[in-house]
Amino acid sequence: AMSQEGTCGSTEPSKVTDCQNADCGSCGGACCHLTFEIEEETSLAVKKLNGTLHSKGPDGAYEPQFLAEGVTGFGDLRKFNKPIDFIGQAYHTTSGPMHFKDSVAFTIAKRTGGGSVIAGFSMSLIGGAYCDNGQNYKNLVMLMKDVWDDNFTVRRTGSSCPPPAQTLQPFAMI
Repeated sequence: AMSQEGTCGSTEPSKVTDCQNADCGSCGGACCHLTFEIEEETSLAVKKLNGTLHSKGPDGAYEPQFLAEGVTGFGDLRKFNKPIDFIGQAYHTTSGPMHFKDSVAFTIAKRTGGGSVIAGFSMSLIGGAYCDNGQNYKNLVMLMKDVWDDNFTVRRTGSSCPPPAQTLQPFAMI
């Protein structure tokens, strides 16, 4: 099966799906911090996310990383009585000529009333990546859509990866 396009490319703004939330320097370099909510409990959520990471993700370019817990992909923190149940990390490599690597990290916590809250963070790993053309947002949302289609809510956490401005307003001249 043909995998989906997982790279936003060099055309600005990108025309690739989910590449419109470009970030410039929110974390020193380009990054994106999002919070997702889903209906599944944390143990099922981690199984699904870990499954897609270990099968290289929807575009074949994700690589689960080795964690302090001694596993790759996601580690189980439930026995440590932390406010989250699971923590995970992977790298995503773009398909363009530069093969940029981004770090994608997640925590999965119980949601009050059932379900899970998944905090996702993606950051360009190469120094000097001030703007990302939407790649860090796409790294997170592409994984979520692969597992849950559109059955999740997403909100920005902080000011990273803003949606495109409807119209560009010049600063007032004073």
